[in-house]
Amino acid sequence: MQYQKEEVRQRIIDAAFNEFEKNGFYRASILQISNKAKVPIGNLYRYFKGKEALFHACVAGAYELSLEIVDSVFEKWLSLGGGFDEETARYTVELLAKLSSEHGRSIRLLTEKSSGSEYADFFNEITELGYKKLAEAFGRNAERRPDEYLLRIIARNVTEGVLVVLTRCPGDRQRAVLFELMLFYFKDLGERVGGNAG
Repeated sequence: MQYQKEEVRQRIIDAAFNEFEKNGFYRASILQISNKAKVPIGNLYRYFKGKEALFHACVAGAYELSLEIVDSVFEKWLSLGGGFDEETARYTVELLAKLSSEHGRSIRLLTEKSSGSEYADFFNEITELGYKKLAEAFGRNAERRPDEYLLRIIARNVTEGVLVVLTRCPGDRQRAVLFELMLFYFKDLGERVGGNAG
């Protein structure tokens, strides 16, 4: 009996993914999801309270893992005294590759199809977290701290670049492009922006 419930739940989530990918959160239809899942709408509501709960089921794992990756990368960077070398770049790429392989569709929903949902501000949230981590890294040496706006621009550009690679770049090229992107933005960043992340 439990297996059957899980199978129905998964059919609903699969149908929801397809509907959200096609129409985005705002224009998605619970009735269409119900029809595509071959689950009566009343039964669908036993599994999910509504469209927001369905969207949450589709993207929450990717959202949480994205936040964890930002924390983990900066923790590793700071543990190395602020040096972002090729090892740190590889570490970052592996985390991002895991995000892509486990949650690629969800990342696309978060970045392109979340308007009107509680996740609509995903890009700005990740960017702000990246900015705070950069400011924390450089904040250890107030005399050489880069300008706040420069750090905000870097955080925004890195976030946008990573999301473009994760949602647009073919899977077989993602690791190489992400590696180059990480080195481009972060290798010797302290020296280039006049700050010291160590």
